[in-house]
Amino acid sequence: MHNNPAMDRSFNQTEDSDRILIVENSEFYANLVKSRIACAFFGAIDIAYSFDEVKEYARKYGDRYFLSLLNMSLKGASSGEAVSFIRAHKIPAIVFTSSSQPDVVKQIKSLGVIDYVFKENRASIDVMMRLVRRLNRNRQIKALVVDDSEIIRIQMRHLLAKQMFQVVEAEDGVEAFEKIEKDPQIKLVVTDFEMPKMNGFKLIQRIRDIKDTQEIAIVGMSSSNEESLAVDFIRFGADDFVLKPIRPESFMSRISMCLDKMDLLNQLSASATTDYLTGLSNRRHFFNVAKPLYENAKRSQITLSVAMIDIDFFKKVNDSYGHDAGDEVLKKISSALAKRVRESDLLARFGGEEFCVLAINVHEKSREELFETLLKTISSVEFNFGGEEVRVTASIGVCFCLDQSLEGMIKRSDAALYTAKENGRNQVVFCDDN
Repeated sequence: MHNNPAMDRSFNQTEDSDRILIVENSEFYANLVKSRIACAFFGAIDIAYSFDEVKEYARKYGDRYFLSLLNMSLKGASSGEAVSFIRAHKIPAIVFTSSSQPDVVKQIKSLGVIDYVFKENRASIDVMMRLVRRLNRNRQIKALVVDDSEIIRIQMRHLLAKQMFQVVEAEDGVEAFEKIEKDPQIKLVVTDFEMPKMNGFKLIQRIRDIKDTQEIAIVGMSSSNEESLAVDFIRFGADDFVLKPIRPESFMSRISMCLDKMDLLNQLSASATTDYLTGLSNRRHFFNVAKPLYENAKRSQITLSVAMIDIDFFKKVNDSYGHDAGDEVLKKISSALAKRVRESDLLARFGGEEFCVLAINVHEKSREELFETLLKTISSVEFNFGGEEVRVTASIGVCFCLDQSLEGMIKRSDAALYTAKENGRNQVVFCDDN
């Protein structure tokens, strides 16, 4: 099926074993943190109110914790002992503290935590929630460090690994570009300017020839303090620039901002091309993708089939079980169809309970089988509403022949769909070729 940004849920998916541990002696504050973190993380969230409970959770779940969020002061551990214990178990940690005293901040940093948040008000909890979301997303990202200095690469690797990136390295622009071409998981590039074989500007130019700002974030760096250098990095396609020697906190803030911007661009793109409820392509995206395919078909380069699908008696589902039930039907049917159509096909929700499939290069002998399979797929999906087992059926109209336009093919398949409804529903009708 054609790739669709909204169908990629990796940012919000976690493994079954993923957990977060909140360590806080105030039950009210701990539950407030938990409710906000649950907006950014979909695994299990545990709360420990004492040092003994911290030890018990660590014993029980150990390396299954993706992250811990800890108060420096806790019952039985008033001086950061719980943080030290968690770090000794190699569990990544973010600390929240009510003290901004320099000696306290220095102590927190010495414990090797990812970051710290001042425990002041609800806004501080939102800061922590954004940190958790960013770290959770970072785990899905490979960061490529490009520098001819091994010392700089080691420093960058340490900083980025601490933020949960998967880190890879390259000594020059040529090696870096080869890795980017081969590995689609590389979503962040941190590159020096002066390097052998290919400098940072040329590398960025080549990257931007194949990947835009929605696909990869680029941060340039240099030890030169020439004013024009930072501007030139941006002109060549970088998202930001940092000056060596690297200041860790400033560097990571800039990295996070660049990736947050990339996420936002992808979310905006997805909202413009996908159906909000089902995650399928929307009507606009369908036509944007389908029209060039139709032109190829007119030149006899490919063959096309258009199918209109409508869920039977959908209004009765809403009337009998409520609109939440209707939404569940749409989502589960969409998911079932998305798994059944081929990788090359285009599936879209046209609105309401109506879907459209554009099938490419379906062999004449396989056409009926393909759409009959989609019909059976829909009727095989089970629902349970109020203890009642429910199934739905659909009617499908299909057009195999090229009309004067793509809209004409859709109109003919829609007419076949109407015939299927008139003939008793739960069937496929193929339009007359004439």
